Amino acid sequence: MGLREVKTRLNTLNKTEIIKLISEMYKKVPGARNFLDIYATGDIYELAEKYKKEIEKYVYPSGSNLVLKESEARKLIRTVRKMKVIELNIELELHYVNCCLDVITDFGYWDENYYLSVDKMYHSAVNGIAELGLIDEYSERLENLSVRASEFGLELYY
Repeated sequence: MGLREVKTRLNTLNKTEIIKLISEMYKKVPGARNFLDIYATGDIYELAEKYKKEIEKYVYPSGSNLVLKESEARKLIRTVRKMKVIELNIELELHYVNCCLDVITDFGYWDENYYLSVDKMYHSAVNGIAELGLIDEYSERLENLSVRASEFGLELYY
């Protein structure tokens, strides 16, 4: 079923039925719950902290074999982007960059694709920041990440 069919069906429901449907989605669909929480409160802090912990778990290597799962962190961020909450995206993207720089610092990890993903994520965050007109609010954070990255030959500019 496409969006058009869903909209047509929703137009046939009364307010009570729509509230019941949204309530059921809230209870049963975690992604819908997260989106509705942000929609209702406008607060991204709690959800951002939850996702940041997941990103750390994926990015920072575990075990003696230095197993990196940063692709899982990128997958999580791509999923969150679908909610279209730019402030949340920015927070997670910058956190991802910071975690990756920690890995590079702590383990001397060097891989061209890894560096490219860090660069791409940083610039995605910068684009979101620019879109919202928040460069001044984020300038210190961006500058700190840029300076840290330059130590490893990464050029992260905004």
